[in-house]
Amino acid sequence: MGGAVRRRSAAALIAAARRFLNGGAETDAPFPHREFLRPHTTGRRYTAAHWNVVIPDLPAPHRFLGCATLVGRPGMRAFDIDHAVAGSPRTTLTLAVGTAATAPDWFSAYHVFDDCDLLPDGSRLRVADVLTIAGRFPSYRIQIRRPDFALDLEAECADRITRFIRSPVYDHLGYPATYRGTLRWHGESRPVEGLLSLEYARVSSTTAIADRPVPRALKMPIDVFTWQVIKLGPRTLLMLAGMGMGGRMAPAAYLKDLDGEDRRQVRGVRLDVLEYHDEPVIAPDGARTRLPRRFRWFIPAGSGSPTELSVVTDSHVIYGLGRGWLGGMDYEGTHNGQPVAGTGYYEYVGLARNVG
Repeated sequence: MGGAVRRRSAAALIAAARRFLNGGAETDAPFPHREFLRPHTTGRRYTAAHWNVVIPDLPAPHRFLGCATLVGRPGMRAFDIDHAVAGSPRTTLTLAVGTAATAPDWFSAYHVFDDCDLLPDGSRLRVADVLTIAGRFPSYRIQIRRPDFALDLEAECADRITRFIRSPVYDHLGYPATYRGTLRWHGESRPVEGLLSLEYARVSSTTAIADRPVPRALKMPIDVFTWQVIKLGPRTLLMLAGMGMGGRMAPAAYLKDLDGEDRRQVRGVRLDVLEYHDEPVIAPDGARTRLPRRFRWFIPAGSGSPTELSVVTDSHVIYGLGRGWLGGMDYEGTHNGQPVAGTGYYEYVGLARNVG
């Protein structure tokens, strides 16, 4: 009885949170371009910002790119890295960046003012000597530099916004972008081009009142999360999300075809975790998480055939997507009645416990 009550309570809380965060909205609302990528290192309206550059299909041995930056603390259990602080929560920037070939490196914490150059309007975001994103919507230059690895891209965003979350305290959105540039690995360079997802979030938390870690009791109780990006075609991205608490996730799917339809699907989407890896991954603070090995997605279609995908996570992972991990995956299934298969990118934050 107790377990059933807890499950019903968790489901009710997830539904309420989804309504508040507007994650179940049927349409995408516009977002002011002048606000895109603003870091919000000062001020009281927003106290944390996040941006990410996701490429789901880099050439081997890299396979994917994840470049997840978090400035400040959003006040969510899934994303507050309270053990990695440079100065104070609002002066801390964390960066998890890498590919299948560079994993399990690289995660680092930086001081916003000592180590970074973040222009308030978002037109130049430099993190130490590792990452630079410069430009104004829709055109950006993205540069990443790590030992034996460099990526230099020119990206052009399509004005095809996806609003994952829209609320008074939390906005999360992204744009598909075409890119072209150069990848250098162990001294060898090669041209790369394709489609990426440029993502941004801004959040309000209690650090606007006191610049110290948000007490656990005041954190949003979101503690499980997955985000997956796959490239279904040369100009088509499918983005898959699950967010929730207590092991239960509310799933959603977002399709962006630069030559055709945009579709967001929040009703009838099913996400099943079929299998977990045997050994847990261990975070720098000792928290252990068992990552899923296999996911299954079902996405109903307004007309025609549903999308059904089987996903296998199969790369080393990089810590620092909040309290979670990012890595690579393989997928196969059907979309629009046709077989599809390829590589993709995933993030996962799960229920963790400390060692000892």
